[in-house]
Amino acid sequence: MRIWLIGADQDGTEALRQLKKNPTIDVIVSDALERPKAVVERVIAKVDYVENVTPINLNQLARRVRPDLILIDASAATRAVGHLSGGHFFAEALQAEMASASDAPCLVL
Repeated sequence: MRIWLIGADQDGTEALRQLKKNPTIDVIVSDALERPKAVVERVIAKVDYVENVTPINLNQLARRVRPDLILIDASAATRAVGHLSGGHFFAEALQAEMASASDAPCLVL
């Protein structure tokens, strides 16, 4: 199984710890930061793709990654815009839009 994890902050790092227990799962990680929490805590050595993923470019990037399942780290999106007034609500709406726009099965962590 091929899983694309979008964001490697708190929730994504915990998911990676669990997914590493199954060697048959191939996890591709993308994040807007080069050194997100999962890299800093040495859960993974590096992210595969450093880029912002939005509802607009999600399916285009997914064609490159070819995932069976997409996981979105909600804490990573909140990290990016949570400090803004209403940023948490904006992040939630953006994640919901990404999940509904995705051609592949998608879960928000």
